[in-house]
Amino acid sequence: MTPAAFSQGPLLWSGEHWILYLRPPRSQVDSGQLSLYCAAYSPAGRGTVAYIDIPGSESLTAVCTDNPDLADFITDTMIRGSNNPFDRDLPQRPAIFSRAGRIDLNPSWTIQSESHTLTATWEELESPLVGPPTVNPHIIFTVLIFAAAGQMQLNGVAVPGSPYPRDAWSKSLGQARSSCCFALAETMIAGSEWGRPAI
Repeated sequence: MTPAAFSQGPLLWSGEHWILYLRPPRSQVDSGQLSLYCAAYSPAGRGTVAYIDIPGSESLTAVCTDNPDLADFITDTMIRGSNNPFDRDLPQRPAIFSRAGRIDLNPSWTIQSESHTLTATWEELESPLVGPPTVNPHIIFTVLIFAAAGQMQLNGVAVPGSPYPRDAWSKSLGQARSSCCFALAETMIAGSEWGRPAI
């Protein structure tokens, strides 16, 4: 039996990446954006970083984290220069993170900072994609789960809108997929250059 091939390169990151973008019907503008990284392994240690942009009367635009060094690492390696919507100067705020719900049914995160509490929930989950192709050559493995529904509440007020098909997935999966999804066991190795997708 031939040994399975494995990727060469130092391990840079392994963890979870949760995405939830909402948009009102017939709108081309997001009403809320959340991109959350939960690190199991990184040079900056473990922790959680959430990039949040929710405009309106109840607004929050910031990077919330329980590990400032991890926030700097995620920004430098995955956000900066990637055409990501969070590739801009954002205030950093300390936060407490908690999880609830079933991972296979209705998982949720609650992010509590000094003056804001954001709860995000992923619902109507599709079957997991185990090891799907990615456009980032340094991401060597992931388990990707799309959700047909999702919601956010900021300080008890529902963020309007619903998930929508995002063309950003077309390059790797051949078609637009939901703006509400999460990746488990996302594993990245270091490289000399980054081809980061804008997701």
